[in-house]
Amino acid sequence: MGSVLGILHRISSVAIVGASPARGRIGYELLSNVVKYGFKGEVYPVNPKYGEVLGFKCYSSPRDIPGEVDVAVIAIPAPRVPKVLEELCGKGVKLAVIISAGFRERGHVELEEELLKVSRDCGVRLVGPNSAGITSTPARLHASIEVLPSEGRVAVVSHSGAVGGVAIYELQKLGSGVSYFVSLGNSLDVSLEEILEELVKDPYTDSVVAYVEWVKEGRRFMEALRRLSRSKPVTVVKGGWGRASSEAVRTHTGGMAAPYELFKAVVRQAGAYLAEEVEEAVEVVEILRKLRAPPRVGRVLVVTNSGGYGILTSSHLEVAGAEVAPLTEDLARRITSVTSREFSGVNPVDFGGDDKAVDVARALSLDVLRERYDLAVAVYVPTSAETPEEICEAFRETSEALPTVYLVAGGGSTAIARCISRVKPVARRPSSIAKVLAYLRGAQPPKPR
Repeated sequence: MGSVLGILHRISSVAIVGASPARGRIGYELLSNVVKYGFKGEVYPVNPKYGEVLGFKCYSSPRDIPGEVDVAVIAIPAPRVPKVLEELCGKGVKLAVIISAGFRERGHVELEEELLKVSRDCGVRLVGPNSAGITSTPARLHASIEVLPSEGRVAVVSHSGAVGGVAIYELQKLGSGVSYFVSLGNSLDVSLEEILEELVKDPYTDSVVAYVEWVKEGRRFMEALRRLSRSKPVTVVKGGWGRASSEAVRTHTGGMAAPYELFKAVVRQAGAYLAEEVEEAVEVVEILRKLRAPPRVGRVLVVTNSGGYGILTSSHLEVAGAEVAPLTEDLARRITSVTSREFSGVNPVDFGGDDKAVDVARALSLDVLRERYDLAVAVYVPTSAETPEEICEAFRETSEALPTVYLVAGGGSTAIARCISRVKPVARRPSSIAKVLAYLRGAQPPKPR
């Protein structure tokens, strides 16, 4: 059996078993998304009810497919899945993605064991069952019911398809995208641990977001996470904290949730970042991925066009252990010399609503900042005096003297954040920056006092 990512790198043909011409049906969405994402290989819809689906010849059975199949995506009633997989074995299928639900998570353990036996007998890797599909940017394949992702370098691995879909959407809001999306479902064969191991040396992936409900092999998980975190930013979200949610894991993906405190200790010991929410996980991993170098947490300069938002941000940073040190007299004079207003020594440095993004950008480019600060945070709340395009251009073209994180909030901020974050780290919340700083200094992410 081959490695999963190795298979996903080179896909020349895909079969959609259960394809449908009816919009809204899973079989329709799977095939439609394969087409929309630009897959260039052979596409084989399979459904005995139809002769053609979305312009493709539709086959009654996998046995009727004229060529070999690299990847099969199966969305039919669970009891029929093992037999269909047997038929696919004759087509040389390497990976089967089982969308169908109704296995261990519904109490049908024997059916799942039968499926596993078939896959092992014919050497087919399985993702799922109860999966929402897969995405491979290298192969331009999005065989999933989740939102179409942008192309990027973040791998999203998730026990839950919907949670993975939220991560994809949050990445899009920050102008980023995925290298892979793997919805693990019940993890009958392909496991979280295996995917993490393969991502360590994957050339298409710079960082990883993982949603975890349960762990198959504790030691293997910790070692894979440790190796991965050494080379790439990794953020982890854990599902199943409390009694009720832990019980829900059993009926969702059929696994047993690990005690949260134990899981938290393992993740932190491995060097990954443990997030409480998907939005936080995405924002943090994007900041970590795009910082020029992880700065030592010491003195931080906050520049802003909003006094209130600058104060709020500074509060979060100080709770995280950063020193929001005042300007020296010389620095205040230097900033005054490149902008249109006079500054005192107060940090955060408030430009007010009259100045523009270019003024803030000029201040950030002063080399003398390196003598006093380790990191800059640029907090910007758009006003009607500037267009999103003007703000984006000003910040994208800035040559910052310090590693800088941009915090953009308010009207028009989504478009601005998406634009800037293609090349620079952007946050939407002060707490995310504070948590990054706490993580970099090896401390527990802060809670507001």
